[in-house]
Amino acid sequence: MDLKIPEQIDQILSKLRAAIRRYVVLRGVALVFTVVAILFWITLGIDNVWFGLTRLEIPRSVRLAILLISLSVIVLVFYQTLIRQMLVKLRRRALALLLERTFPELNDRLITVVELGEKEIAQPANRGALSNKMVQKTIDDAGRLVDSLETSRVFNFGPLRTAIVLASIAVVSLVATAAASPGTMSHWSKAYLKLAEEYWDRKNGLEIVSITQPGDRVREFQKRNLTHAAGTDLTIIARVQEGKTAPDQVMISYRTKTDARGKAVMAPAGQGQFRYTIGNLVDDLQFTITGGDFTTVEPYTITTVPEPSIISMLANCTFPEYTGWNQSGLGDEREQVIGAAELNVPMETTLVLQAESTSPLRIVRILGRRFELTIEKKSVNEEPVAICRYLDDLGVARREVKLTQKFSGPLISEDGRKLAIPALITQVESTIQTCFDKVAESSYDDGIVIDREDQLSILLEDVDQIVNLKPIRIHLRGVADESPEVTTRLVGIGRAITRKAFLPVEGELQDDYGLISAAFQYRLEQQPEPVKLPLKNQPGGTQFYEISQQDDATSERFDVLPMDLEVGNILYLNLAVTDNDTINGPHTTLSETFRLKVVTDEELLSILHQDELNLRRRFEQLIEELTRSRDDFASALTENADDSTDDSLPVGDAVQRSLNTLRKDSVEADAIRVAFESIQLEMVNNRIDTPQVRVRLQSKIIDPLSELLKNEFATTEEHFRLLDFALREDNKTEITPDLCLNDIDGLLSGLRQILLEMRKLESFQEVIELLKGIIEEEKALKAQTEEERKNKLIDLLN
Repeated sequence: MDLKIPEQIDQILSKLRAAIRRYVVLRGVALVFTVVAILFWITLGIDNVWFGLTRLEIPRSVRLAILLISLSVIVLVFYQTLIRQMLVKLRRRALALLLERTFPELNDRLITVVELGEKEIAQPANRGALSNKMVQKTIDDAGRLVDSLETSRVFNFGPLRTAIVLASIAVVSLVATAAASPGTMSHWSKAYLKLAEEYWDRKNGLEIVSITQPGDRVREFQKRNLTHAAGTDLTIIARVQEGKTAPDQVMISYRTKTDARGKAVMAPAGQGQFRYTIGNLVDDLQFTITGGDFTTVEPYTITTVPEPSIISMLANCTFPEYTGWNQSGLGDEREQVIGAAELNVPMETTLVLQAESTSPLRIVRILGRRFELTIEKKSVNEEPVAICRYLDDLGVARREVKLTQKFSGPLISEDGRKLAIPALITQVESTIQTCFDKVAESSYDDGIVIDREDQLSILLEDVDQIVNLKPIRIHLRGVADESPEVTTRLVGIGRAITRKAFLPVEGELQDDYGLISAAFQYRLEQQPEPVKLPLKNQPGGTQFYEISQQDDATSERFDVLPMDLEVGNILYLNLAVTDNDTINGPHTTLSETFRLKVVTDEELLSILHQDELNLRRRFEQLIEELTRSRDDFASALTENADDSTDDSLPVGDAVQRSLNTLRKDSVEADAIRVAFESIQLEMVNNRIDTPQVRVRLQSKIIDPLSELLKNEFATTEEHFRLLDFALREDNKTEITPDLCLNDIDGLLSGLRQILLEMRKLESFQEVIELLKGIIEEEKALKAQTEEERKNKLIDLLN
C-alpha cells in the first residue's frame, strides 16, 4: 500500500529550511560588516598612534602585513559565519526533529511520518491492513497539526538582532565618517589600499640636497642615496618645499657604519634653508631629518667612496730615432709603466699617457706649468672633446688648440675608465714658441707640448660628480738617464709612533749609472713641502747600495725626537735617492711614503698591551690543546696496561695524535715568540721600554720560550717520533711511553711557567697604566687649582 503523505508536511519542512538559510545569511553578512568596520577603525587608530609617536608613515611592508591580516580575518569570519553554515545539509529528518522539539503536541508523529516516507522510498514495506490504517491515521494527524505551526518559534533571534545592531552601528560609523570627513577615508585608502609611501598631509615639507666641493656644487639624492668622497666634508642642506611652511627648528640624526651616532640642530642658512656639515667623513652614513611635522620616511644614505684616482698609468713611447730604442731589444721598452708618479724618457719623445681610473670618468683636467687641457665626455655615445689652452707667465690663455686625436683610441674610452693623453716632451724652441703664437701654424697639435719637463696635475670627475680634491701629480721629464730605483721598508715600527721614536730603515737602492746621494724626506701633514735629512752613510757612486740594520756600516735610522712633534701629527717619511747624471740631472727618485701617526706613550703602550693579551690567549689555547693531548695519551697507556689482550693499537694512535699536536704547537709557539720579539723591538724603537719590561720580556718569556723550542719541544717531538716508528714497525726501542709522558709533562711545566710570567707582565702593565692615569688626574687637578687661585686673585684686585 502506498503511503499518502500530506503536502503540508513537505511545505512546512521546505519553509523551515528556507528560514534557516535566511537567518544564516543575515547574521553572517551582519557580522562581516561589523568586522570590516572594526578593522577599519583599528587600522586607522594604529596609523594615528604611530604617526603621533614617530611623525612617520607606517612602513609599507608593515601596512601590507596589516592589510593581509585584516583580509584574513574578514575571510575567516565570512567562511565561519556564512559559507560554512550554508554548506551544512539540512535533512528532512533533522528539520522534523527540530519541529518535534519545539512543538511537543506533535508527539513524534512528524518524525514518524518523515522516517516512514524515507523508508518507503528506499524499500516499500508490506504491512497488514491494520498496520496500514494506523500509519495512515498518524500521517493524517501530523498533516492536520503542522497546518497550525509557526516556524518562527524555532529560532532564537537574539544573536541575529545583536549582529544586525552591530552591523548597523558599523555601517553608520563608516557612512558618517565618509560624509563628515572624506579625507579620513582617502587617507586610509592611500595608507592601506594604495600602499602609498607618503600619505600624511603635512604642514611642513623639506627636500634634502648636498653641497660638495669644489665650487659649492649642489647635488641631489637619487632614491635617498648619494655617493660622497671619503675623507672630505659633507654639507647637508634641507630646503623648504614649495607650498610648505618652514619649521622653527630642524634636527638631523645620523649613524655611521661604525655605529658612531650624532644628533644636532641644523643651522639656518638663508630663507627656507638649513645647513649642517660633517667634517672629514670617512665612513658610510645614514641620517634622518625632522622638522615640525616632517620626518624623513626612510633614512638617507651617504655612501663614501674613494675619490676617483688612477689605478695604473703607463706611457706608450715613440723614442727619437737617434736612441735606437724603437727597435725591439734595445734600450727601454716602448711601453713603460709610470711608477712613483714620475716618468723619465729621452728628450723629444712623443708618448701617449694611458691610464685606468677607479671609476667611470666624465671630465678630466690636466694642468701643467704652461698649459691647461680639458677633456669632457658629455654622454656615453658622444666622442670626448679635448681643448688645450697654452698660458703665459701670468696664467692668461695665449692660444687654444683642439686636439686632433690622430693616435689610436679615444681620449676617454666608451666605459669612461681609460684615458689616453698624447704628449710631446721637447726642448726645441721653435716647437715650444708656436704653442703660444696665435698666428703661427703649430708643428704639433696631436696633444700637449711639454717644455723639457713638467709636473702634471690631474683632476678627475666621475659620473657621480665626485672630484679628487687632491690632484694626481705626474712628473714627466725628458732625460738621458733613468731615475734611480728605490725599495725601502721600516723595521720594528708600526703605523703609530711616539714623539721620541727612531725609525730603522732597510732597503735597496740602484741606478744604471750610479748613485750619488740618499736622504730621508719627511713632512707633516699640514706642511706643503718635505724636508730632507741626508743619510749618515752615502752610496758613494755605487750602482747598487743596500741599507741593512745587520751591518753598522750601512744601517740607517730616522730620529723623530729632534722634530719636537705634537701628539696627533701625521708624519710622512720616505727616502730620496739621487743619481750622478751630469748631463740632464741630477735626477731624484722617492721611495714608498710611510704615513706615521704620532701618539702618546700611553696610547702606544695600550696598543702593544692589547697585542700581548692576544698573544697570551693564543698561548693559553696552545697549553690547553697540548694538555688534552697529554691526557689522551695517558688514558691510552692506562687502558692498554689494564687489558692484557690489547695489541697496542690505542697507544699507537695516541702517539701519532700527540706527535701531530707537538709539531703544530711548536710552530705556534715559535710564532708567539717572534711576535713578542716584535713587540719588544717596537717598544725599543719608540723609546717606551723600561729595564723591567725589557728584562721581563727577554728573560721571562722570549728566552725561556726559545729554550723550550730548542730543547724540550725538540726532545719530546723526537722521542714521540721514535716511539711512533717503533710501534708501527713493531721494533724494540729504548724510548718508552712513560718516558714520552714524562717529556710532555716537563714541556707543559715549562710552558705553564712562561704563561705565569705572561700574566705577571699583564698585571705589571695594568699597574703602570693605573699609575699613569693617577698622574694625569693629579696634573689636571693641579692646573684647575692654579686657575681658581688666579681667578680669586683677580677678584680681589677688582
